[in-house]
Amino acid sequence: MENEFKKISSAVPKESDFIDVILSLKEQTPTLRTYDDEDDPFVIDDMIDSCYVKVSSAVTRFADMFSKVYDEFPNVFGLDPLDRSILRRRFNFLRYEEARGEASFASYMMANISAKYLNLLRADVCDSLDKCKSLKRAAFARMLAVVRRCVPSLAFLDKVREYMANLDVGGEHASASAASNYNHDEGYTAPQLTRREFAENIEQLVDPQTLVWLEGLDRVPVQSLKDAAGMNLVRCASTHTAK
Repeated sequence: MENEFKKISSAVPKESDFIDVILSLKEQTPTLRTYDDEDDPFVIDDMIDSCYVKVSSAVTRFADMFSKVYDEFPNVFGLDPLDRSILRRRFNFLRYEEARGEASFASYMMANISAKYLNLLRADVCDSLDKCKSLKRAAFARMLAVVRRCVPSLAFLDKVREYMANLDVGGEHASASAASNYNHDEGYTAPQLTRREFAENIEQLVDPQTLVWLEGLDRVPVQSLKDAAGMNLVRCASTHTAK
């Protein structure tokens, strides 16, 4: 039976990949119509449309990245018995399934964030430019909170993929290697909160520094992101403040 881990077609996303999605949406910022009064309803409508598209696009791309991980990593019960035995002995397949479940949970959270903030952007409360931008940043911050919860699970899955995909075809050497390197929890950090606790308290779990970074990003001219030095500076800021 073919090694299922060799079929995984794409790299497991890292935190920087999600940050790059946010940055790419900044680069796509349209030029808004210019009016003397920022409270002009046409200006606000333009901003609502812009923020709506960005939140919707980010949610879709984040959810796709998580869903692809869940779909491409095989269920342990669909594995060849030898591969399943090696996975159990080397990594503890219950931890593996929990890590897969985190990717599925992250996709679910993206749907929740999307439903809430896209509705708010279309609601009467979104009546100023500042309110539109604030709602967009709030959505992004919660999405990044989900990402950071899932990062250890993604790293663990990538470690499993790398190990399992490089097993000897014959299996005997691989099985012996797995036994000699036995460590159930190697490379896995379980989330501190249950999924229900996380979902119910996500408002309080957003790191204030993430919002600081997002506010700063809103002030960065789009043109500077097209410059390599400017883009690197923004990425560097994200790694130091949005944790």
